[in-house]
Amino acid sequence: MTPAAAAVREEWREDRRVLLRDGLSRARSWSFVRAFLWIALPITAQALMAASRTVVDVFMTSSLGFEEVAVVGYGSRIVFILILLVLGICNGAGVIVAQFYGGGAQTRARDAIGTTVLLSVAISTLGFGLVFALSGPLAGRSSDDPAIQALTLDYLIPASAMVLPYAAAFGLAVGLRSVGRPGLATAAAIVGLLANVFLNWVLIFGNLGAPALGVSGAAYASVLSFGIEALIVAICAAAFYDRGLFSLARVPGYLNADTVRKVLKVGLPIAAGSVIWAVGIFMYSVITAQAGPKALAVLALVTPIESMAIAVMIGLSSTANVIVGQALGRGDFRGAAVDAVSLVLWTVIAALVMGAALWCAKPVLLWLYAGAGASVLSVTDTVFNVLACVLVIRAINVTLVVGILRAGADTVSPIIMDVGAQWLVAIPLTAAAVLWLGLPFPWVFLAINAEEMARLGMALWRVTRFPWLRRIRPEHTP
Repeated sequence: MTPAAAAVREEWREDRRVLLRDGLSRARSWSFVRAFLWIALPITAQALMAASRTVVDVFMTSSLGFEEVAVVGYGSRIVFILILLVLGICNGAGVIVAQFYGGGAQTRARDAIGTTVLLSVAISTLGFGLVFALSGPLAGRSSDDPAIQALTLDYLIPASAMVLPYAAAFGLAVGLRSVGRPGLATAAAIVGLLANVFLNWVLIFGNLGAPALGVSGAAYASVLSFGIEALIVAICAAAFYDRGLFSLARVPGYLNADTVRKVLKVGLPIAAGSVIWAVGIFMYSVITAQAGPKALAVLALVTPIESMAIAVMIGLSSTANVIVGQALGRGDFRGAAVDAVSLVLWTVIAALVMGAALWCAKPVLLWLYAGAGASVLSVTDTVFNVLACVLVIRAINVTLVVGILRAGADTVSPIIMDVGAQWLVAIPLTAAAVLWLGLPFPWVFLAINAEEMARLGMALWRVTRFPWLRRIRPEHTP
């Protein structure tokens, strides 16, 4: 730890009220609010539009029956693992881009965006190949019913392919937001979402002369819509940020050993931690499946709304990542600590608003899912109440871990937190609730979210030890 970082830690130990007061003052200043909103709104909008695709898929397939809803929900959790693998690499690269940019290494920051795209596409290709090879056994875990297993296989293979265009689109979006240009990816996300809704309507139900593909149609719609989004964000990036971004002459700069090494050093632990956590999420689906297809259908109905809430949290944490990362890149460690306090305050406010909005929107959401059946919806109603209550804890955790710790390349401790909170606390509790106690699903859902309560204590302890006050410099800056 550098002397400047040690001074911040000592100040926190001696009288943390000063840092907290400065953080509160920063949170209320118009300059901070303006910078916060400039970065947060486009990122959050893009994340919401990406997450809302799952809502569209579940909504449109709910009219086909609760078995189809369960299949989409189960398959989406496997695809979620692939997406988190990409997110890990991209977010790790975003830390490098933000710190290079904040430290004044503009050319290296531009090249690091290309590095982000190349690595994310390579990782996504490997992930898709693995899921394709294991698609049979994965589908077999969805249910004891051979018909549901076959339906899962029809959805899973094309759905997992959407990670390929998603990797290109998100890699560009992360790079652009890290250099203060988050709005360039928002227009592409809007078009991608609209394309997804239209293609779902065409391919699920067989409109405009297309075959009615059911759940497979939802998967193909996701692949095509993400491809459209990737193309548009690439055009926007080249037209409005860096005209030479896709020039072959730039490829050696994208493969710069120093940049690749730094991205992988930060990104691979994040990706590994994300996959460990996502496998745990998948385990919840496997355990829930033992309670029957209706319980799995409830989880599938709740997951898209939960994903939209998480999308807002990702937007907030990504904003924290950029703001704190740029401060660290400038070597302003105390400013980074004050910014972190301000961002946590804004996160709490946003989470309270989300919880209230979810509670107020329940009647509309349940109406949208009417095709799933009354027995499924009655349980879903109660589960929405549980979700609204745990959002604040989850939002704080995401900002602390993804936004603050990772901004300073503290990537190992989040893995420990995930393994401890999820595999040692939440998964055993969930298994006990389903397999041994046979509890109603709202209690099962509360057991699933026990990981957030366990993670909060560990995250607060780690953040207030300030190991994340670390500056990353490029070895050679033109």
